[in-house]
Amino acid sequence: MRLSFVHPRPELQPYIESFWVFESPIGMPSTENSLAAPNGCPKLIIPYENSITSIANGRVAESQEHGLYFVGNQEGATLLSTSQRRTGFIGIEFLPHGAYPIFGIPMVETANCLLSADEVFAGWGRRVREILGNLECVVDKVDFIQGQLVQVLDERRRQNQIVEYCVQALRSSNGLITISDLQRKTGYSRRYLEILFKNHVGLPPKVLAGIYRFQRFYRKWAQRRPYAELKDELYDYYYDQAHFTKEFKRMTGFSPQRFTAEISNEFGRRLSLS
Repeated sequence: MRLSFVHPRPELQPYIESFWVFESPIGMPSTENSLAAPNGCPKLIIPYENSITSIANGRVAESQEHGLYFVGNQEGATLLSTSQRRTGFIGIEFLPHGAYPIFGIPMVETANCLLSADEVFAGWGRRVREILGNLECVVDKVDFIQGQLVQVLDERRRQNQIVEYCVQALRSSNGLITISDLQRKTGYSRRYLEILFKNHVGLPPKVLAGIYRFQRFYRKWAQRRPYAELKDELYDYYYDQAHFTKEFKRMTGFSPQRFTAEISNEFGRRLSLS
């Protein structure tokens, strides 16, 4: 399995968290649980070789080979699998507020959903999908999709400095800053901030804060730190161990102790360390 990271074009860097290409001669390993844990990032997924089966919120979906898909912000883990043959797909993870300025679609309409680009982006999605399917070289696919994103960004650029500030504050504090603090620092009401987040992020500020708290500990797992070390800072972020266990299980499907001891998830590990 190989996960190669792409440096986005300068115009896209303020909107993209990570850009990568997954390649494997045998698909995703059948012996491990490959999952994408919530990280606050909506995504574009381009499976150019083999299809991907995903299970999220009890729903099974298939991202078909040569398709183009948009994954809205997720509140829980997505379990991923493929058939055991050569597999390749491109992933573009936007910052929590990074997809809205490009696509202009209320992100709340995409939250916890996997959507075909033909469905959510109409003519643009269909045209881009067809051209991507006709490009044989992965480098050409990467160059083409970057060019298309720059083009639609130039047409829209629906940025909001309040949302940008709040997302950065939540991220830099690992989700510890309160919504009351955001109200005081921005001068806007909780209700108004939630409306902005629905459009630009798809999740309320409180939910994004919870994802950032979880990610603090998930990254430690990705670094192969033992469960005992995860517990050292637990009470700085959660009321008690039961609260931590409940949130961790909601985000991954497993208790933290079982996850750190039994789950390999090399795909998720490498992605988290990017």
